[in-house]
Amino acid sequence: MAPLLRINFSSGFFRRRKKGAETSSSVTHSAPDPTPSTTTYPSTCLYCPKIVASEWARSQHVSKRPQCREAEAAALAESTKQRAEARANGEPLNLRPERPPSLPLVSEAPERAHKRPRVHFVPNVAPSRQSAPRTTPVPHTKLVPAPAPTSTSTPAPAPAPAPAPAPAPAPAPAPAPAPGPVEVEETADVDASPLSGNAHDTATGSKPDTRASPGWIDPATGFFIEPFPDKSAGAPISDDILPPVDLEAYMRSSGELGNPLYFETAELLLTSGMTDKDKNRHLKSVLYVGNVPWPNTGCLNADVDRLRHGPSWHLYEINVNHKDNPRVQYLMMRNVEHVIRDIMAHPGFKDDLIYAPVKVWTTPDKRERVYGDMWTADWWWNMQIRLQGKSGPATLAALVIMTDQTKLSTMCGGQKAYPVYATLGNVGKDVRRKPSQRATVLLGYLPVDAFEDIGDDDERRRMKAELIHRSMETMLRPLQAASESGVEMWCADGRLRRIYPKVAAYIADWPEQNLMACTSEGSCPICVTKQRGRGDNTEPKLLRDRDETLNAIRAYFDYKSKVQLKDLSLKPVWPWWACLTDTDLSTCLTPDLLHQLYQGIFKSHLIRWVQYLVGIEKLDSRFIATTRAAGMTHFAKGISKVQQWTGRESKEMLKQFLPLVVGDLTPELGKLIASAVEFIYRAHSSTMTETDLNELDDALETFHRLKNLMVDEGFYPSSARFDRIPKIHMLGHYSHSIRQLGTPDGYSTEAPEHLHIEYAKDPWRASNKVRPLAQMTTYIRRLEAIRIHRAMMNQWLASKGKLPMARVDIPDGREDQDGREVEVEDECRPVEMSAVTQSTGRVAGDAVDGIGGFTQDDRDVEPADIEGVGFSDCDGSKTASEANRYHPDPIRKMAKHPTRPNLRVQDVISDYGASDIKSATADFLNQRFEVPGYNTIMSENHRINIWHRLYLHHPPPPFAPLDPPRREVIRASPTSLDDAGRPRKNGVWDVAMYLERPNRRAFARNDPEKRGLRRYRAGRVRAFFTLPPGLSRYYAGPLAYLELFTPFNSGSSPTHGLHSTSWDLTSTGARRTLVLPVTDIVFACHLSPKFHLLNEELKLNAQIDLFAISRHYWFNHYYSHYMYQLLWPDSTLLSSESSPDPETALARAESEYEWSPDLSQRCFGTCARVSRAVAAALTGAKAETQPLVDLLAPDVPSLMFRVASSDPAVR
Repeated sequence: MAPLLRINFSSGFFRRRKKGAETSSSVTHSAPDPTPSTTTYPSTCLYCPKIVASEWARSQHVSKRPQCREAEAAALAESTKQRAEARANGEPLNLRPERPPSLPLVSEAPERAHKRPRVHFVPNVAPSRQSAPRTTPVPHTKLVPAPAPTSTSTPAPAPAPAPAPAPAPAPAPAPAPAPGPVEVEETADVDASPLSGNAHDTATGSKPDTRASPGWIDPATGFFIEPFPDKSAGAPISDDILPPVDLEAYMRSSGELGNPLYFETAELLLTSGMTDKDKNRHLKSVLYVGNVPWPNTGCLNADVDRLRHGPSWHLYEINVNHKDNPRVQYLMMRNVEHVIRDIMAHPGFKDDLIYAPVKVWTTPDKRERVYGDMWTADWWWNMQIRLQGKSGPATLAALVIMTDQTKLSTMCGGQKAYPVYATLGNVGKDVRRKPSQRATVLLGYLPVDAFEDIGDDDERRRMKAELIHRSMETMLRPLQAASESGVEMWCADGRLRRIYPKVAAYIADWPEQNLMACTSEGSCPICVTKQRGRGDNTEPKLLRDRDETLNAIRAYFDYKSKVQLKDLSLKPVWPWWACLTDTDLSTCLTPDLLHQLYQGIFKSHLIRWVQYLVGIEKLDSRFIATTRAAGMTHFAKGISKVQQWTGRESKEMLKQFLPLVVGDLTPELGKLIASAVEFIYRAHSSTMTETDLNELDDALETFHRLKNLMVDEGFYPSSARFDRIPKIHMLGHYSHSIRQLGTPDGYSTEAPEHLHIEYAKDPWRASNKVRPLAQMTTYIRRLEAIRIHRAMMNQWLASKGKLPMARVDIPDGREDQDGREVEVEDECRPVEMSAVTQSTGRVAGDAVDGIGGFTQDDRDVEPADIEGVGFSDCDGSKTASEANRYHPDPIRKMAKHPTRPNLRVQDVISDYGASDIKSATADFLNQRFEVPGYNTIMSENHRINIWHRLYLHHPPPPFAPLDPPRREVIRASPTSLDDAGRPRKNGVWDVAMYLERPNRRAFARNDPEKRGLRRYRAGRVRAFFTLPPGLSRYYAGPLAYLELFTPFNSGSSPTHGLHSTSWDLTSTGARRTLVLPVTDIVFACHLSPKFHLLNEELKLNAQIDLFAISRHYWFNHYYSHYMYQLLWPDSTLLSSESSPDPETALARAESEYEWSPDLSQRCFGTCARVSRAVAAALTGAKAETQPLVDLLAPDVPSLMFRVASSDPAVR
């Protein structure tokens, strides 16, 4: 095999062969270096901050540098003297260094206050056995010069020495080795888990108890955590712990870049995207000359190259034979073992790494399982059981691989890149999916070749597949031995573990899934379902078997038999995962939210179906004219004109899609569209219980049951067309995949799409486009060095009490190429915020007489209590069901200073449309504070302060504790004009939901307490203001003036699940208004007009205000995932909904008929028995439900769906 030299990035892109070397081998590469000569695993001089590549290099450095040589001689002389004195006094030698007082034990390590606590399970550790010194290299982030060598093995405890022991002389000492880990003092229990178990007394040497304790309740989520039964799972194999970083030594070793000012300049130049020519212009300008130590870019790059960086890059040669002629391709990659080692030892992941699996349950009785991150699912648990057969504690490194081919440029020959990314499932998914956290690392670039010179299509496809599989096989070859025997690695918590890396998940889109699974695109890479009939959800899906797949492919290569290949829909390519014994790709392939749901089911099918049913122009006009809401994109030109339709556009369209179309669809078609939208939103959840998975399957079953309606409507010629839509078939694997690997939000293909910018497109632009791979990897290596040095410098500055410098990334502006307007949530200028308290409604820190000023800062914010004075029960008690009920309680913030101070009430009436603000304010003061009417008069000449925005900060709800916090904004601003008096920006008045008063427990039977959604009411905010000085003594806090909507109907529509409301009008036809404290406002919401009730001749455009025209609205709970989760049928917000009386139920059923004119008139008008049955079914009368279903099922199936889904017993 011809060796290939490593690339020298500074000298160009080249390779060298031996004379007469054979080239027919499939893979030619340099031998893997177990300890690569990079700054990732360095050795350090003990007498200066010099960083060298190895121990041999350290000894050479000491011999050449006089200062280090003299220091070493002095240290040896002192050691000899101490040994001689110890022998003279007859004292035993005790050269074991004490643990530094600044180094805490593992159990003493403090948790980060700003991080959400995770479920950690660190088992009790047995005393390490006597063994030879370990060869595991120490990560570079733990660099500490030490005065004496430290053994990694645990020595036997020595007798207590006498005071002032003196060591005896020793033979000629050898050069001091590199600093090793500091040994942890033996303690009774080093279990950092919150679970209380049997402590292992390491001092007595007793055998540890490997039985896990029954579990504990996680205080952050409220879930019950069941640990792995064997406590050695994920346990360290040694009592050693790495010492803290000597930041002073590191900064001295960094040269000029150890100066914070110099480094800030270098960071700015290297991360701003400038070319080398522009950097040189800066460095040679007057502002830089004499102020920075670099005369040109070359000197700057040389200093950066000496910093620490990630694992080194290697070039491999891949040969693919075509007619016995090798085709040479080049693979640029890192050693996957070193990449895993780098992630496991990353100090930034100390609070995020999980080393052992757990099972999560909703309650301690273990009735319902909860799935979230990978360590809560079945795959890790089952794999850990296999690893327990290994000798000693075993820790699984769940490797997640992502591949996605991307275009670098349409010019320059249409260059492409094929990056491979790697991360670990041990890191939480909320950290993995953030590119800024650097938990996902570039593993390499697969070679890309179209083989256009090969005329045979089958041979060309085979060559492409062979090239990819052989490259992946080479890239993951180090896992063969590591996954079987394990590798000792230092982890982020400073402990040494034996790591078994195994491929857990593979993230790719549909073509790449089939490519990696060696299946044809007409089949399924996960199961063996045939193409004919796969569009249905009737037959159980038999998963592919690894051995069966490999035997079929082996039979083809051995006997040229295609029978098994054809039967299993396989391609004749030997897969890369065949050499990894525990890797079964059918279980590794994850759901793809981006391409399968948002860009697949929604964009490719639901949009086309509705455009066919409703009309393209009509659908566009509704997207153009629909009501606005903060954080929701407005498509000012419709959706058919969108040119770059990415996943972001699909998500924004889906937020407002269903309410725009349900009114024009039959109940069955509306149910079809709603079930697909329901499936997409449920699959997006961060945590899912078994009940959620069953409801996910129910939504899919409803979709499959009704999808043939598109055949009846003429969109498809026959139901066989669904067999050719693989994305519909893949939905059936979601439940199984979630149970195996966790929820899909941790495996979205959006992650590699974002990483392409940093690891492919930007490096490509920084190269000269000629043999760019070497230049791209050099660019990436330098950026990694900059990020590592920035983290170290921030720690160093913080240790000195200085404010760390943090680079602020300015996001790119979104161009309005497709006529869409993003409803931003931030003011155009920086705004200081202050919280709003509840006790008196005042702004926090504001005096009673102070009207305009806010003095409380954000860091002193306290949550407002929406159940405060006047909102609690009459007797102050709560039942058990009320105690378990969740009522959102956001933190409310407003700007410290009003947007428009001292504005006349007359101007507020004219500019903001607050026509009844005077009377509504008088009613507020009279009803809330019993102020006499003659003291509530507010004239038009009074001056008040006006704000334009209210911010609501919601914590994660208790039933979705892993969701990120949500910030909502409610806007109330008039139309702004330019200098010429022309409209510059249209006015916007958002809709908010407030806690309706009164909300006390009533004693009358006919006046039940309001529950669920009816606890809240919607209103359009016209102004945020404070009372004028004469009235502020009654209430000094900010108020909101709202135009009210009627209470939401008592139940959602059984057809599509939407609630409805309308304008609340007075007897004269005017809109009812209300003034209330902003502390009563709980949500921002979106109300969508019922377009099917509008005048057909109405011209819809972007300037029209449908709130001024339409009266009836749908409450759109798809506006945000937060609101959607609150309105799940099994959520606490709706589960307590009280049953209406028969008259209310019948009125609700009749209102359903009003917006569904397709139902037969006899259903409600002529058949009294049907009306009584509808009312009985909606009020929970189970005895009448079955006769109703029997009566209506043959004739009116749509009504049966409504009634059956409204009755919990029938549902």
